Amino acid sequence: MTSTLVPGFLTGTLTPITIGGCITGQQALAIDSAIDQYNDAITEAVSDARNEGRDWLLFDVAGLMDRLAARRYIEDPAARPEWWSPYKLPAEVEALSPVPNSRFFESGPKGRTDGGLFSLDGVHPTTIGYGVVAQELINVMQHAGVKFYLGDGRTERTGPVRVDFRRLIELDTLISNPPRSLTSGMHLIGWIDRTLDGIMGRFLL
Repeated sequence: MTSTLVPGFLTGTLTPITIGGCITGQQALAIDSAIDQYNDAITEAVSDARNEGRDWLLFDVAGLMDRLAARRYIEDPAARPEWWSPYKLPAEVEALSPVPNSRFFESGPKGRTDGGLFSLDGVHPTTIGYGVVAQELINVMQHAGVKFYLGDGRTERTGPVRVDFRRLIELDTLISNPPRSLTSGMHLIGWIDRTLDGIMGRFLL
């Protein structure tokens, strides 16, 4: 077990978190608070710049992630802030069964059973997850007047620029060809990890 330090912006202290263990509810709140304050500072900086006449736009990745958050908001209506609304996935992604969500990726003999927007590390998006982020960034860029071109690099594209999600689904092997024993394998690895921790703990006592 090792420890790392997480800044506690509410207390002005550094909060140690054990890597390999679990964080407490208070530590989770401290992390959430730090993230919120960073995002609030970015939003304020953009707002100030616009008030000064600069044509800055905000790409709110944190807000996008919140609108996709299954456990935090979609499954817990009482926790939703007033501004929250569920994110409408592209029709091609919405048509998948089960519909991809932000929960940890799980799969079995019949294919994917949960998750799909985040990869096996639980942090980085899958290919289709990155496609969702890319589409939102493209929307902001088009609103700002950025020009997009066809593959020849010379012909300007007209109208809304859309990510080809059908192609991304084919390229995303976690979606198109998911591992067939991932969930059972993860449970086995977890059991081995807990068992070895117990054995090593006895040796170290």
